[in-house]
Amino acid sequence: MSKRKILIFSLIVILSGLTACRSEVVTPAPTRGIHPTSTATFAPIPTPRVTATAPFAPPAATPTPTVTPTPIIHVVQSGDVLGAIAYQYGVSVQAIQAANGIENPQFLKIGQELIIPSGDDEVEIAPGLLLPTPTPAPLDPQGVGFYRTPVGSLWCLGEVENPNEAALTHVQVRVALYDAGGELLVAANAFVAADLIPPGERAPFGVLFTNPPADWVNSQVLVIRGETAGELTRSYIPLTVVEVDGQLSDPRFRIQGQVQNAGAERAANRALVVATTYDTQGTVTGFRQKSLELEENLAPGGTASFDLWLDFHGDPPADFHVLALARVTAE
Repeated sequence: MSKRKILIFSLIVILSGLTACRSEVVTPAPTRGIHPTSTATFAPIPTPRVTATAPFAPPAATPTPTVTPTPIIHVVQSGDVLGAIAYQYGVSVQAIQAANGIENPQFLKIGQELIIPSGDDEVEIAPGLLLPTPTPAPLDPQGVGFYRTPVGSLWCLGEVENPNEAALTHVQVRVALYDAGGELLVAANAFVAADLIPPGERAPFGVLFTNPPADWVNSQVLVIRGETAGELTRSYIPLTVVEVDGQLSDPRFRIQGQVQNAGAERAANRALVVATTYDTQGTVTGFRQKSLELEENLAPGGTASFDLWLDFHGDPPADFHVLALARVTAE
């Protein structure tokens, strides 16, 4: 091979190597890093503090005027007695006594004005309000009976006998009603119907419960007070009941008779009769007081007539009793 050809071949080889050295280098595109997207951070909004706000106070209600019922006034007439007045208005004797401050129901004055309490006002006896007075001798209620009225009230009737040798006054009983468990439901006190009970005599009593408890099953009746009359006896004159007769006059019971001044010296200017009716068992079924209208003083040996009508409970009376008292009172 000629030198010229060798030279040309060598140049070609050299140029080819240079070309190979200038090949494109593929540099991988930088991988785009995946970075977490920055999360917006919210600054906490302070929660407003709950401030205690005073509640809305509504305007004070204007009190509705209370309508006060007009009180019932009873003017005492000649012959009126507290028991009959109580029966007329459907209230208890003790309620009228409490409303008018009457300690002794036997002595009313003609023209006296009595406030009649509402029949809804039950008399409540506060414990210890009236301490029992020791009685001269044991006194036991007798002939006790309970009676429902057409209007739902409850009467307790009975009587107290004086076994002592001295006359008694201010004799008072207490009637209490209890439930099946022995719990006290209601109680009330009442004086007997006569201010004075002579030795061996007896006087009735009545207690009215205008709103008796529906669950009462037991009762207790006690004499809680009784005093020896002492000097009070001097103002009384013995009366004898004569020519007395009792007859049923449907629907009531009528008792007629006379009283006689059994005293030797003094005349009486006031007289009272108390009549009591009984059933066949001796239970008190009714009673009534009546002041006698004396046209003039009742002289020793003098007589005065009486005529009274009684309402009774249950069967027609099988028996009755009349107590008569006379007084010498200041004019």
